[in-house]
Amino acid sequence: MGQYDKLLEPFKIGNVEIPNRVVMLPMTTEMVDHENYITDEIIDFYEARAKGGVGLITVGSAGVCNLWNVTPKYYNATGAVGAWDDCFIPGWKKLIDACHKYGSKVAAQLQLNYEWRPDGESELHAYAPSLRDSNGKKIPSGPFVGMPEKEFTVEEIQIMVKQYVDAAERLVKAGLDIIEIHAGIGYMVMRFCSKYSNHRTDAYGGSPENRARLLTDIIDGIHERCPGVPIAVRYSIDDLMPGGNRVPDAIEQAKFIEAHGIDAWNIQVGFHEAPRPVANSLVPEGEFNGRFKQFYQHTELPTYCGTRITNLDMCMKILDEGVSDAVGLGRTLIADPDFVNKVKEGHPERIRSCIVCSRCLDKTFLGQPIHCSVNANIKNISMGHPEDKPADKQKHIVVVGAGPGGMETARVAEVRGHKVTLIDKANKVTGLMNMAQVLNPNMEGVCRFWKEEMKLHPGIDLKLKTVATPELIKSLNPDEVVLAPGGNVINKDFEGRNHRKVMSSQDVKDLVAGHKPAGKGFIWWGACQAIKVQGGTPGFMRFGMGMHVMVGKRLVVGGGGFAGLECASSMSEGREVTVIEESGKFGNGIGIIDRKPEINHLKQLGVKMMANTKIVKVDDYGATVETLNEDGTTTQTLLPCDTFLMSYGVEENMDLYNEVIKDFPNAHIIGDATTPAGKVFRSLEATNAGYALAMTL
Repeated sequence: MGQYDKLLEPFKIGNVEIPNRVVMLPMTTEMVDHENYITDEIIDFYEARAKGGVGLITVGSAGVCNLWNVTPKYYNATGAVGAWDDCFIPGWKKLIDACHKYGSKVAAQLQLNYEWRPDGESELHAYAPSLRDSNGKKIPSGPFVGMPEKEFTVEEIQIMVKQYVDAAERLVKAGLDIIEIHAGIGYMVMRFCSKYSNHRTDAYGGSPENRARLLTDIIDGIHERCPGVPIAVRYSIDDLMPGGNRVPDAIEQAKFIEAHGIDAWNIQVGFHEAPRPVANSLVPEGEFNGRFKQFYQHTELPTYCGTRITNLDMCMKILDEGVSDAVGLGRTLIADPDFVNKVKEGHPERIRSCIVCSRCLDKTFLGQPIHCSVNANIKNISMGHPEDKPADKQKHIVVVGAGPGGMETARVAEVRGHKVTLIDKANKVTGLMNMAQVLNPNMEGVCRFWKEEMKLHPGIDLKLKTVATPELIKSLNPDEVVLAPGGNVINKDFEGRNHRKVMSSQDVKDLVAGHKPAGKGFIWWGACQAIKVQGGTPGFMRFGMGMHVMVGKRLVVGGGGFAGLECASSMSEGREVTVIEESGKFGNGIGIIDRKPEINHLKQLGVKMMANTKIVKVDDYGATVETLNEDGTTTQTLLPCDTFLMSYGVEENMDLYNEVIKDFPNAHIIGDATTPAGKVFRSLEATNAGYALAMTL
């Protein structure tokens, strides 16, 4: 029996057999058009996951409430896939047929966020089951929406139920296999279910059964109109809200819900506005498995869980330890649509892993189409797939830089039929990701992917430990030149810049690459030798960085953007850490999902954060910094420290490009090397630029 066979076993939801135990969780891709119609892009997105072997694909945010000609306050609602009118049926049929072609079953998630209207003529308002709690305090409607404007009347609830049932019937006519009702994460149905948000005193409030009545009315209506079609419920078993539902409440309420004849549970935790993060990188993987297992033990129905689950080993742990019957994956399948097929083929090491950067969610919550830091087809989905777009004429393309941008350029170009020479001065691929994986273990999987991926493309001639001079590039006689050399590490000039206490992110980068940084002494030389002997695994280097030899116990980090905060977080254990930032804002380069939680997390770790502060001097006594006060005066402070780490990020690096264009005036440059002043480019920008360019060469 293979290690992952259990994940590949079929299971049933009602009368529908699912070919394996991987369920694609519902998500709002924002790939619909401006009138909420299904587009070729969204069909391509889901078809690729079906082709990749996913057992059950759940299409997220099937809107039941008419959103034509209105502007919701909740940005996410703008990306709902329309289900409120018969005119949407042909698009749904096309999407469902595309997935059925590869054997995947398809569910659709009936969705209502925080705003509602009874018909296409009325105004859209923020609604809630209750305007106030039992103490008379107003209850917010949800993120971005503010306070509710209206409380549902019983008559309006009945109209809302009909909207759900009508939408379900339309989707079944389009060929849908399973209907899912979203009763989780704080959206409207969950707000009725939760003690936090439902303080009604009529038949739709009070007891657990009454609070579930909206949901059970919808279930009953769907059964009546769509007999035999399985119904799943996506449900927050712990809403994490003060005074809200906990797992025992969910277990009790589930009995009433199950009595109305549902066929499966899709369980999660949280409200979007919950006081603790649920899905970002600060949350340990599998954090909620204990809650999931507790609920699972009290139901006989098929159950799949899906909050903060990313990698294959965690999927197997969930199945082996009886946490649920199947595993729900979202971002993992954005990152790699072929996840299941790679497991079937016995090559899990080739999975392109999600790095839990939340940048897909950042886009969703701004009402924009999702992007991905490791799968560049997502942003560029309208360009198609390289295997379907062979080049008209084979070219020889020289790519300089084996970081994410350069590797993606090389990969896509080779798949399209070009011959590629990929050059990098380092002794391994992935560029800055090698350093990033030491600071952030979530990066290890994608680094492993790229090392394996480079073995699969015979048309790529990989030249490592090679300096790409203009003369070398010219000697290779390329048809196209693509430069992805990475940005210049931002340096600062201050008194004591060369003091033994000062180190830069370039020093760390050199160390990880196995080179002793210039100007560093015996300890750094010894560390380089140890890395070479041991093989330079991220765990070993992480262990070394955790010791107080090269990075002292009292650490001051210069730079409060993405790079500096990641260093502060990863090096905080066992250290006294202070971060100084020259601007008034921390977290430049961190998206809307992660920025505030990351800053709060650092404060909880005891990291001191000083805004409007710059480095003045480093000497034997420590780091002298200068803070700009609100009244325009400045204050200098001596921060005793053992190490001052410059982590200001990178900036534009055009040196090689300016030389190369003398011989190749049409040369291209991508990635960190093109970083505009004041901006932060990360792997998303580099990878996506590489894909887009290679699809045009």
